[in-house]
Amino acid sequence: MKSSKRWFWLGLAGVILLGLVLLAIAPVSNPRTQGSSFSRFPDGYGAWYAYMENQGVDIQRWQRPPEALMAEALMAEAPMAEATMVPMTLLQVMPPGVTPFIGTWNDWIAQGNTLIILGVSQPATEAVFSSQISSASGEVQIDTRRRRSPTLINNQDNLLGDRYGAVVWQQAIGEGQLIQASTPHLAANAYQDAPGNFAFLADLATRSGQTIWVDEYLHGYEQLTPEDEQAAGIISPRSWSMYLAETPWLLVVVQAIALTLALLWGFRRLGTPIALPTPVANNSEAYITALASVLRQAKSTGFVIEMVAKAERLQLQKQLGLGSSPVPDETLVATWAKQTGHTPNTLTRWLRLGQRAIASGRQSSSLSEQELVDWLQTTRKLRSDPPP
Repeated sequence: MKSSKRWFWLGLAGVILLGLVLLAIAPVSNPRTQGSSFSRFPDGYGAWYAYMENQGVDIQRWQRPPEALMAEALMAEAPMAEATMVPMTLLQVMPPGVTPFIGTWNDWIAQGNTLIILGVSQPATEAVFSSQISSASGEVQIDTRRRRSPTLINNQDNLLGDRYGAVVWQQAIGEGQLIQASTPHLAANAYQDAPGNFAFLADLATRSGQTIWVDEYLHGYEQLTPEDEQAAGIISPRSWSMYLAETPWLLVVVQAIALTLALLWGFRRLGTPIALPTPVANNSEAYITALASVLRQAKSTGFVIEMVAKAERLQLQKQLGLGSSPVPDETLVATWAKQTGHTPNTLTRWLRLGQRAIASGRQSSSLSEQELVDWLQTTRKLRSDPPP
């Protein structure tokens, strides 16, 4: 029982995976290519084009703008060109949403050419959607309710239709013919097995005995000549020299200068950039700060006082010119009083407090805080009033 369930779920997963793969690789139809003789989709005309080639019909694909056909027709109006002008048949299968501009072709048709347009929009009628309509080529399968109203036919020929109206009709313009159909799928790939669809369109295209051209430019397939590119404003590699020759270089140079000035102004709005000075590291100050922090953590206040007292006495001795060797206090006091003109009591008291400060550094504390402050103030005064 468990084995059968497992195979069921595996099979279901395989079917789902296969469906996803098929969806992923399935070709997607482009609306613009509907009706193209390059298309193998049901709405394409690739099978009918191959059918015509197998019949030995002179059929080709037109991949240039329609204006090129009209231009050739206008050139053929000259007396010397009339002998070389060969009438042709142009087949246009309109993609969805594209409306043919029939009026622009009137002059071209009047010169003896034939234009076949499949997919000319017409109003829907009460006809059934799918119907078989008899023709000289056999039963033609028609899947549309759209018909050309009989009241609008007048000077037009109904080539294929029923009591609801014409599906295919023809109108003479000058020496040429305009053939229109309300369905774009008259001989699409989907009707390969229909008895008369391919043959009916083949009869329409070949009855004039002209070369048949299938308009592929209408479906996005282009094979432009240099003249077509120039007319469309397309610059080909061959025309770069012409493009450069026509370029207003003065305007380009002015714009380049303006852009350069704007960039310079953007980077130098306040003048020449000033580099920030690199801070100079004071190693002595850093060493003193670090040492003071260590001594404070070790509670070595006495050691600091002793070092300061000895250093200040030696500094004063050097200022008095007594050298760096220790001298008696009497000599130091007498020399100081003589050089500064002050009474010796100030220096005598300072020396005594210094000795007590040194003694307090070696012992616990024999110098009060006020006495230490007085000694430091006297030290500052001696520094600010050195001997001459």
